[in-house]
Amino acid sequence: MALENQGPPFPTVAACILDSYARRVGRELLHRSGDLLDDAKRLLAYEAIVLSHDAGVDPRFVYANSAAASLWRMSIEDMIGMPSRLSAPVDARDDRAQMLSDASRDGVLSGYSGERVASDGTRFQIMDATLWTVDGYSSGPGQAVVFSRWEPIDDV
Repeated sequence: MALENQGPPFPTVAACILDSYARRVGRELLHRSGDLLDDAKRLLAYEAIVLSHDAGVDPRFVYANSAAASLWRMSIEDMIGMPSRLSAPVDARDDRAQMLSDASRDGVLSGYSGERVASDGTRFQIMDATLWTVDGYSSGPGQAVVFSRWEPIDDV
């Protein structure tokens, strides 16, 4: 993958995500081997959705695993660098912003549900997501999310 050219080196981003999750949540997100590249590959293939954005004024995704790219119907390369606000429909962005603020204040937020939108306009509800602050990014503390449950939202 050509992710190394888009922001921090891919294995380093994965390590920041995994280290910060363990520190903030108090347990490992996945069993780690201790090998940075192996752990990055395992996170990429992890069955749950994992996304992370930087600390910019308009935060941009610096990480998406394969499950996230599939759900958003994009390639990983297209997700990296995309403003993370675009992952939610316009009418759900205030709720998303409040959730990000709460997670930033507390360091971690569990049990979040919210509406999101794929690249083709398909809407879905994420459920029981955990959002946490990610330390180690050059832009400052970013945020990451993990979730395994979502449901499509029927357009009426």
